[in-house]
Amino acid sequence: MLRYIACKVIIGLRAYPWSRRTSARNADKVTSSKTIMMKKHLNDQLFEIIATSIKSKRLKAGTLLLEGPLAELFGVSRSPVRQALVNLHQAGLICTFDGRGYLVGAEPGEVLRRKLEAADFQLATDEAQAPRKTESWKAVYDQIERDLLHQSLFGTYRINELELSRHYGISRTVSSQVLTRLSLMGLVERDERSRWQLGQWDEERLGELYEVRRRLEPYVLMRAAEFLEAEQLEGYIARLHQAMALYPDMDSRQFDDLESDLHIETLGRCPNRQMLQILRRTHSLLLSGKHILLDKSYFPDEEPFFREHLSIFENLQAGRPDLAAQSMEAHLVIAERKVKQRLAQFREQNVIQAVPYLERIEA
Repeated sequence: MLRYIACKVIIGLRAYPWSRRTSARNADKVTSSKTIMMKKHLNDQLFEIIATSIKSKRLKAGTLLLEGPLAELFGVSRSPVRQALVNLHQAGLICTFDGRGYLVGAEPGEVLRRKLEAADFQLATDEAQAPRKTESWKAVYDQIERDLLHQSLFGTYRINELELSRHYGISRTVSSQVLTRLSLMGLVERDERSRWQLGQWDEERLGELYEVRRRLEPYVLMRAAEFLEAEQLEGYIARLHQAMALYPDMDSRQFDDLESDLHIETLGRCPNRQMLQILRRTHSLLLSGKHILLDKSYFPDEEPFFREHLSIFENLQAGRPDLAAQSMEAHLVIAERKVKQRLAQFREQNVIQAVPYLERIEA
């Protein structure tokens, strides 16, 4: 069972009462990390993002890298991308060849031409890696994501994009980018008239999304297993042991990182990109841990999923992807029950303050 604050809490638009004890400390950490990020030039950030994807094998040897597509993907001009590629070449991570652009690897070989996606660079899940130009809207992205998740627990709404922009003090371009990214995760969607809509998170919707995950994730895990490296698995297992030793003395955002290790990083090694695109629509389920476990008052009495993840990784480490797939299916059954319980109790214990950019749609 979860331990919840007995009294009802009115959730404000820009501050959350249950985070009072840790807000100052967390704010210092956020400010510090942002200061470090802002000191880096944009081309240096791009260098680090692409280099990380190469070293982690998300970008295979021979993958073609072109300035234009990369600039479009990162939302920046070609100039910093060009400089980042030059630096990567000097570092021996990419090479030139008899053609336009660069190839991943120190020496040219077979050219792999494919459309690069945000998942290749962890852009959708690792916000600390985002290039500097996106910092302005990345900061408000988390808040909008959190506010919309909380509102969705209580009804279905139509989103007024202009009012949303005014409410958060952002441009229409930024609000459109935010909503588009949230739609890729399945949190919002467009209706038949292309208007943004926030659907209600009820038990039926949760059940449908978990059914998709139970059907696909075990199989995707088996496909991904052959591309996982021993060092990577050791790292995930070590992080879980560390989390079990620390719990509950840990930040709630660490839950998000641990969920990402399995459900995004590991599954992301599956070569079937279409399956991964389908699963991405279920990633909104991971937001309950990110945005509801904001204070230790909301932590479960026992660690939430660490041992389940550990069983999966240990089976993979032992060379038994079949057993890992079985453990994954069992984990998702347990996770569905826990998430439904968590969200139901959150509804009971909280009253959500209305926001001006949402119009309730009555059933």
